[in-house]
Amino acid sequence: MRDPNIRSIIPVLSAPRAKTMRRVWFGSIVFCAFAATQGCRAPSPDWNGTWRLNPTKSSFQGQVLTISISTDGEYRFDENSSHTLRCDGKDRQIGNNRTLVCVKSGDTVLDMTLKENGVKTRVTHDELSTDRKVFTTTMNEFRPNGSVITSQIIFSRLSGANDFAGQWRDANYLQQHADMTLRLDHQALHIDYPSAGQHIDAPLDGVEAAVRGPRAPEETTCAVQPAGSREFLMVTKRHGKVFNQGSLELSKNGRTIADSWWNLDRPADKGTLVYDKR
Repeated sequence: MRDPNIRSIIPVLSAPRAKTMRRVWFGSIVFCAFAATQGCRAPSPDWNGTWRLNPTKSSFQGQVLTISISTDGEYRFDENSSHTLRCDGKDRQIGNNRTLVCVKSGDTVLDMTLKENGVKTRVTHDELSTDRKVFTTTMNEFRPNGSVITSQIIFSRLSGANDFAGQWRDANYLQQHADMTLRLDHQALHIDYPSAGQHIDAPLDGVEAAVRGPRAPEETTCAVQPAGSREFLMVTKRHGKVFNQGSLELSKNGRTIADSWWNLDRPADKGTLVYDKR
């Protein structure tokens, strides 16, 4: 999960009733109480356990970041969302009392500093390898308690040549989500990604729950709504805005989970991670 202003969790219906629920729920982003869901059975206990990613069954091979540079020096970053910036060393307002400054050091280094109310909250260093085939982002987040959280993302080039322009694949997401632990009780679905340092305690009534953990993205929430006993519909938000929609679907034999997600503006562009029970 990346802040769209810099770059930095988640995610198929069968019965006609479930399809109707999806259209109504996703169309209006209105959550109905679990107890009021007509005809729903209690979620299956098969959800509980640790799940291991099966890359060969998955249709998602890693996030793809597209960077384009206009003739007048504007950088555009497209991943799950899009944003633009100018690397001219000037502080620029990006809303919500936040400013961003980007400094370019040749064709191979970009340094960005994000401030909120004048206080530095994040510093990002982007650097190309000598052969221009690897792009590394190192990010330091400065938390209010004085701690600094450092993370790194390594991209491999898919297209382009000498500078940052082109398409880049991020394999970190798959590595960080290689294992998923689920625990279901009567009140919530508890989702944990140990390698990503992120977890969610999502109420079953669709109330938004914060994504928590040492590497959780800021102001990210996830809402969960049951759709029968073997599916949960999900909505992820960043900074109060819908980031993506998705579902967790449990196979009939209880041995496989399909974790699917798509963006509001690109519903046909769906990614799916398939997990097998350990």
